[in-house]
Amino acid sequence: MIINMMDSIVVLLRGVPGSGKSSWIKDQHLDDYTISLDKIRLMLSNPVKTQQGYYEINQAVSEKAWQLAYECLKSRMDNGGITFFDATFMNAYLINYVKNLAADFGYTILIIDFTSVGLAEAKRRNQLRRGTIRYVPEHVLDEMWQEGATMTFEGISRIDYREVEAIIGF
Repeated sequence: MIINMMDSIVVLLRGVPGSGKSSWIKDQHLDDYTISLDKIRLMLSNPVKTQQGYYEINQAVSEKAWQLAYECLKSRMDNGGITFFDATFMNAYLINYVKNLAADFGYTILIIDFTSVGLAEAKRRNQLRRGTIRYVPEHVLDEMWQEGATMTFEGISRIDYREVEAIIGF
């Protein structure tokens, strides 16, 4: 699939932590076109120390981070062009909220799906993050995977990340 950067599309990157979403954004040189929930969390709060003694991204600011992410998305859609949204999107509520918001602005949704990486591989990659703020407790990956397994994508185009051949229009 070829993605044109001038199209009115919100591209949701879907997958558990460790599936490669943020790395894909970096490899495709799309940082300037991306809303990253983790980056917003880090703007709102320094990493926090856990009871286990390591540091992690502060999840306590997630509600405010989502509010800001949605405001950023509205502004981007108001100004035109594509936006990539780097979050897990492993629950239907979040996808449907963005779908409805996009419809209000005349945008379409495309999901680039990273679930084909598989839970075992995402867990392996996550273990490589141990000791960094990007590490996520394994039970969180299990819960996200379970919830995401039952999702349907009515009216939303979805493509595996390996099928994105080119991004044009810079």
